[in-house]
Amino acid sequence: MSPLSWGRGAWMGWTLGVLAVLAVYAWQARRGAWGAGRAALFVAGCAATLAAAWGLHDPLQSMSVYAAALMLLGQGVSPLLLLGVPARVRASWGAARHRWWARWLLDPWVAVAVFVLLTLALNLPGLFETALGDAVYSAPIGVLLLLGGLMMWAQLLEGSRGIRRRWLAGLVGWLATLPMMLVAAVWVWSPSVLYMPYLDVLCLWNLSPLQDQHYAGLAMFVAGLPLQFRAAWLLIMGDA
Repeated sequence: MSPLSWGRGAWMGWTLGVLAVLAVYAWQARRGAWGAGRAALFVAGCAATLAAAWGLHDPLQSMSVYAAALMLLGQGVSPLLLLGVPARVRASWGAARHRWWARWLLDPWVAVAVFVLLTLALNLPGLFETALGDAVYSAPIGVLLLLGGLMMWAQLLEGSRGIRRRWLAGLVGWLATLPMMLVAAVWVWSPSVLYMPYLDVLCLWNLSPLQDQHYAGLAMFVAGLPLQFRAAWLLIMGDA
């Protein structure tokens, strides 16, 4: 365990936060009779959140585990939580009483900007030299990626989608994922270790730092596929 691993307070904060969200959801789902299938998706999203927190709790133990945890938050948890809420309820988020937050969080162009900027700022080698910062601030970075994932996925699901034309929403979503997939390709094919804090770390499973980086890129690529597939589906199916 590295000196940057989470203390008990961080674990409790994440656990209590997930339980609070789950309690609010249970109350709303019971009032609206949302159905067991929706509830199962939301519960799966909450469980995946805690699983991702485990991957973030000791960020220097393995770059691949850390990357997989971040991608799980941004690309795995997000659709599960959103699909746990019926489309008709998501559509109501555009009502006047929600405008104070929906005007930003559900704006498609704000969502694309946040998603792309987070992808580049946190993952592109050499841009901000963020590897050590990622390790020190792994908990808040996980929250930011979860928020960015929720904003992006909301633009590809019925009800919360801000772009009316399905093909255009799909095109925008697909283009927004390209920087993430390019970064994944850089990680996979790079002949050298790009993040200095991992150079002298004995990774899990006795992987070398370079192998660990390659697996991290593969995790990013695989985790990004559902978002690309959903965007491609909207693009191909159009408004039919």
